[in-house]
Amino acid sequence: MKHKEWLAKEVWSKESYYQQSHQGSFDLAHPGMKILRELTSKAKNILDLGCGEGTRLNLVTNKKQSGCGIDLSDKAIKIARERYPDLKFYQGDLETLPFESESFDLLYAAFVLEHLDNPTKVLLEARRVLRQGGYLVLISPNYGSPNRVSPVRNTSRLLKLIRGLLEDILLYVVRLRSLGWRQVTPLANKKIYISDWDTVVEPYIGSLTNYLEYNGFSIICADSCWNEELSNAKILQRIFRKLGELGVYPFWMWGPHLVLVAQKQ
Repeated sequence: MKHKEWLAKEVWSKESYYQQSHQGSFDLAHPGMKILRELTSKAKNILDLGCGEGTRLNLVTNKKQSGCGIDLSDKAIKIARERYPDLKFYQGDLETLPFESESFDLLYAAFVLEHLDNPTKVLLEARRVLRQGGYLVLISPNYGSPNRVSPVRNTSRLLKLIRGLLEDILLYVVRLRSLGWRQVTPLANKKIYISDWDTVVEPYIGSLTNYLEYNGFSIICADSCWNEELSNAKILQRIFRKLGELGVYPFWMWGPHLVLVAQKQ
């Protein structure tokens, strides 16, 4: 059984899960949300990949726009349809989107990438249903960065840092054809849920930028959100931040979140 099937049954079917996501959707000060709201204001047909209970889609669309959301969870879609009847919501798998090719001006996935069994397949499906010249907006934790780990990862941070730095050096000279994101085992269960205990893969803005360019996208914006770093970060993290804010490679990619805007060519 894939992680998504188990999580859909044991975790993503709980009312309490969507109470948390509902509250989190109102963080409009996040740099990714600021960019998303600006771009959606100019789009006609918008698709939210992994829409959850629909609050974020409702916040970024108006009555003159066609807003659609899709999510694997029956529970999420039921809540979304009840709360926001003016929007369209579909229950379905992001790996096989039930839409015709080139149907949308803008697609986005906000805090969804880290929960995908097969992010490569989802990104290719997103490209298929996006119109030429349309925008793909991706927001997620930057767990795959060499200096970070997801809440569920049990590994040596030093080993990850060294290996990740070497991979970034390779990424600088070679365009890779895969994301290379490491899979992890979720800790969430039907009795307890802590934020991102349902993480199944660790996204990284470095390889994501590379991969999208290889697959016919132009990168408009790529930011690892160093301004979102915790104020009590350790000294080494503060050094990385300083280098990142100066634009030094690869440290500009090592911030806590990834915000990426890509345009289909």
